[in-house]
Amino acid sequence: MTHPDPAVMDLLDRVYSSSNSGFDDEGRYSHRIPATFTEADHAQLKAAGLVPNVFIRWGHDEAIDRLRQSAAKVDLRPAADAFVASMVSAGLAWLSVLPAAILGRAMPVHAEEPMGGGSCRVCFFNAGAIDVTYAAYLRHLSGGDWGVDHPVNGVLALTAAIDRPPSSWPQPTPRDVWVFHQVLELLRGLPPKARYSQARTALHKARLLSANRPSRCETVLEALAFIGILEAPEHPGLMTRFTSAIERDRRPSTNVEVPAPLAWWSAKEGLQEARVATLFGHLPRPEAEPPAPTTTATVRRKTASPAAPRPRSIAGPPTPGSVYAIQFREDLWGAAYCHEVRTDGRGILRGRMEYLDLLSPTPPTAEQVAGIGFRDRLNGERWQTWCGGLDKTPGVKRIAVDVSTPTHVQPVPERIPTGGASELRHLAGWNFKLPAA
Repeated sequence: MTHPDPAVMDLLDRVYSSSNSGFDDEGRYSHRIPATFTEADHAQLKAAGLVPNVFIRWGHDEAIDRLRQSAAKVDLRPAADAFVASMVSAGLAWLSVLPAAILGRAMPVHAEEPMGGGSCRVCFFNAGAIDVTYAAYLRHLSGGDWGVDHPVNGVLALTAAIDRPPSSWPQPTPRDVWVFHQVLELLRGLPPKARYSQARTALHKARLLSANRPSRCETVLEALAFIGILEAPEHPGLMTRFTSAIERDRRPSTNVEVPAPLAWWSAKEGLQEARVATLFGHLPRPEAEPPAPTTTATVRRKTASPAAPRPRSIAGPPTPGSVYAIQFREDLWGAAYCHEVRTDGRGILRGRMEYLDLLSPTPPTAEQVAGIGFRDRLNGERWQTWCGGLDKTPGVKRIAVDVSTPTHVQPVPERIPTGGASELRHLAGWNFKLPAA
């Protein structure tokens, strides 16, 4: 479970962008590899053992059997060590081993009981295929995807660890142990009414963790709740008792995004100190703060795709007759025309935009859009939108001005939605059948 080279993670970032997601001919949720990838890019992913769209599809009973068997092979002491090491020095994927092992140990043998959406109400299993590389990518990205939503992900997290000898699993450094205890102290010190969102914010502001992002902080909190260190009386973690998928899927309100038990925990419940001692008591807090590392394996600076061309942009606010290049994904561009400009009641300058009938693997030019007509929605209806932020949205660049309005046989739509310029990137599928390659 060695953390991939930063260059490999950059390649996976490009593949697993939401703009590349969709369902393939077999109904599997997959991600297309951009056409801008070079042979060297493909070779680098293959060498790392992280080729996208490598699917497995197990049956329910096979998945549960594999999960239970894999968990039985894991000693919780080195799994707890790896969990703590993931705070700073080790790859984030090592956080996943402990909760996955606890899930597998708690999971009962059971018959599949489908609930809404086709998932098993006991274990969250569903019959869909899983991209092994995508699951690994999520573990390396945030430490998540350990089986909280699908037992197969738990199997994959455990298998990645078991494939290495336990002697090679990461040992927490003094800094890791100190940070882990700081995280616990932070949680102990929250106001009694604080819920997971306040805990996440406080942890993010404390800047204790490597790869310090809100989503990363939330993953750590979910893991602590999942194993039973953060739990509510009626919503325990898995070391207290096994809780079914349908129990873990309950939330106090529709505004709560995280599953139980974290969804129901508040600071007044505190920490389950006996469980902290059971799992981590062999790691006493250092008396003094160890020095912070200058670099960590999980910190990387994202780089833009070297193959992604940039359009020649015309600066300034939107004007009637402006045409904007729109990047739908790394290797696909379109264009949109600005009919008119107005300032709304909140003082936001908006352009009334409509897609032009153009798709291109490279950014369109002013010469390329000359004389092009509009593109209606796939149902044949004309579509426009009032967009703010046209002059400051990534992937939206003005390439021409004072362009004559193309003709259209349909009148202006009666209802025109209002949104941001980023919607021109994300809603292209309403107007175009985007090519698969």
